[in-house]
Amino acid sequence: MEQRPLLALNEASESGMDIIIKEGLANGRALRHPKLREWAQKLDCEVDQIALACILAQPFKARVLSGAITPEQLSSNLEAMEIVETIKDTDLKQIMDSCIMSSEEYWNERSALVWN
Repeated sequence: MEQRPLLALNEASESGMDIIIKEGLANGRALRHPKLREWAQKLDCEVDQIALACILAQPFKARVLSGAITPEQLSSNLEAMEIVETIKDTDLKQIMDSCIMSSEEYWNERSALVWN
């Protein structure tokens, strides 16, 4: 989705900083993304797994907070680690490119969310 911070995250990691991704599933919005759904079906996995795999495959090797609250969600999220090991670099690039969102669009959409 929003990918503008990637360069800064790589630079921060290279300087020795730990990287923590707070909203790995974009507050659940990644689960509804039509391109991520297509890729999950193509790769025979769940949408959360492909979304988290895209983060885990980045060179900055982040810790990712998925937001899982049930054992089933956590189990599914953990499967992303296996996908990272098997996904082709060309597929990863295509997934990332198909889901890119401008920072402005991302934050406008996020700010419109109804919070509990």
